[in-house]
Amino acid sequence: MVQDAAQGAHKVQSEAQDDASVSHGTVRALILTGFGINCEEEFAAAYRLAGAEATIVHLNQVLHGQVSIHNFDVLNFPGGFSFGDDLGSGVVLANKLRYRQTSADGRTLLDDIKQFIADGKFVLGICNGFQVLVKLGLLPNLGGDVTPEVTLTHNASGRYEDRWVTLRVNPAARTPFLKGIDKLEVPVRHGEGRLVVPDDATRAAIEAAGLNCLSYIDANGDGTSEYPLNPNGADLNCAGLTDPTGQVFGLMPHPEAFLAAYNHPDWARRRRLNPEASEEGEGLQIFKNIVAHIAQRKADGAAPVASPPGPLSGGEGEPNDLLLVEEPVGNYGNEDSIVGKDGRLTADRKNWEEKLKPFGRHMRHNSTEAEDTLWQAVRDRQLADVKFRRQHTIGPFIVDFFSPDHQLIVEVDGDIHLETEQAAYDAGRAIELEKLGYRLIKFSNEEVLNALPTVLQQIKTALTK
Repeated sequence: MVQDAAQGAHKVQSEAQDDASVSHGTVRALILTGFGINCEEEFAAAYRLAGAEATIVHLNQVLHGQVSIHNFDVLNFPGGFSFGDDLGSGVVLANKLRYRQTSADGRTLLDDIKQFIADGKFVLGICNGFQVLVKLGLLPNLGGDVTPEVTLTHNASGRYEDRWVTLRVNPAARTPFLKGIDKLEVPVRHGEGRLVVPDDATRAAIEAAGLNCLSYIDANGDGTSEYPLNPNGADLNCAGLTDPTGQVFGLMPHPEAFLAAYNHPDWARRRRLNPEASEEGEGLQIFKNIVAHIAQRKADGAAPVASPPGPLSGGEGEPNDLLLVEEPVGNYGNEDSIVGKDGRLTADRKNWEEKLKPFGRHMRHNSTEAEDTLWQAVRDRQLADVKFRRQHTIGPFIVDFFSPDHQLIVEVDGDIHLETEQAAYDAGRAIELEKLGYRLIKFSNEEVLNALPTVLQQIKTALTK
């Protein structure tokens, strides 16, 4: 399988660009999907309308090291029903982020998210995404130790709520997401949106810091616990929270569902009453705010913190000074990159030493049965006296097996690669590698395990082309 740490998105949208061509001023939003998340497209539309580059990826692409969150400016957790909400909304996904190890040193995605925030970047969670951030302890995070301090549970009405609500922004809120917004009308659609604060001390601390940034209000503009104006009975009439930095923001209502005036159920009457009114929906302003904030920081020259790419492997079976191709397309390294015998870039030296080699060792020790079977048959020049490397890094990519002398990539894929979205992702990565001058040949796990001689003959034939 080919993994792309710079983008790695099996659903990368047409606006997404290769790292080599993305302007340093471009605001890049990473939007997670998969496991029951279903609002990723609205999220992406919001960021694009706000002027950002939006990239949608399956969460597994991040967990498996194919995409690095550190290559983006804002990380987004959309709404939906992750893992069916079978153990409570957001619980399973939060535990997956907290405990699922993503590298040999025991690092988890939550560790990466904490670093992401420490680097001055932003996180947004809506509905189920808000539930995940709360269950992780990223919100409100009063103590700074990312431990759950409040919870979101079943609506007081005992039913799923699908209606429009009006919110007021807390003047004491310090998040750029809400800059300049006083009130907004947006829809809610959830069954577990009631914020529960466990004690008076926590409640007082949230209010004192202005972390209860959004409140459900009545017709007079006052916070209300009255149903259905407050659709879930939340403590503090709270519809959204920020952390003390203002960088992490979550809310139960759906601003991404009100991007155009025509999304509102009463749009026709409103248009007749005010034909000159803006055609933008009120929810779009949240996305415009954060995109403008990040863009201004970049324009002001705020140096982005150097962040590692997703974990890749440095390869095994060949010295580290390998050439790529005669004229590689794109620059996948810098002045400190490891270079081949003709001075071609192969990988960033610092990331090679600090990240790539140890993770590559972990990947090789956890190879699939089919990968190990093929490696035992081609290693040490056993096939046509040709040297192969496995888990070899080519710029932002990692490939299963690679012959540098023949610029041939061999991949061994499991059943997940038959799925429509994964197949589309694989096709996109193949195109990028072919642009760099490489040839690819693929086999299924079953072909390697059940017809190894045939597989080896096909590889041998490809080597002669």
